Amino acid sequence: MILIFAGAIQVAIGLIFWIYPARTANGLYGYTSYLASTTAESFKLAQKWARQTLLMTGVLEIIAGLIVRQLKWENFFFIWLIVAVLLFLPVFTRTEQRLKQYLKKRGELPADYVDPDVALQARSNQRKHRP
Repeated sequence: MILIFAGAIQVAIGLIFWIYPARTANGLYGYTSYLASTTAESFKLAQKWARQTLLMTGVLEIIAGLIVRQLKWENFFFIWLIVAVLLFLPVFTRTEQRLKQYLKKRGELPADYVDPDVALQARSNQRKHRP
């Protein structure tokens, strides 16, 4: 049941973002991030990509919830709760990856941008080389 509920919330947010897209970065409404606020076009694309991902993952989550219900696996509530949270992450990861690719392709990637994957890898390498 949690997957159906969480998926319905994602679909509802996606539909609201589709009907009333954010016009400017304001921190309260719409998808905002460092890369999304780089240019007006990147902000507009971030809204579109986040909306698409919300709708896609929301529908997948509802379908998964219906399958869980049909198979009567609702007793595994904590597993489904974790899955519901994990299915919300693609909104951020997919949108940020697409924004990074878009800005890099146009030569508009900020000079002070730190790629989280590169930073995580560097940190991991530092830990390996500690005495």
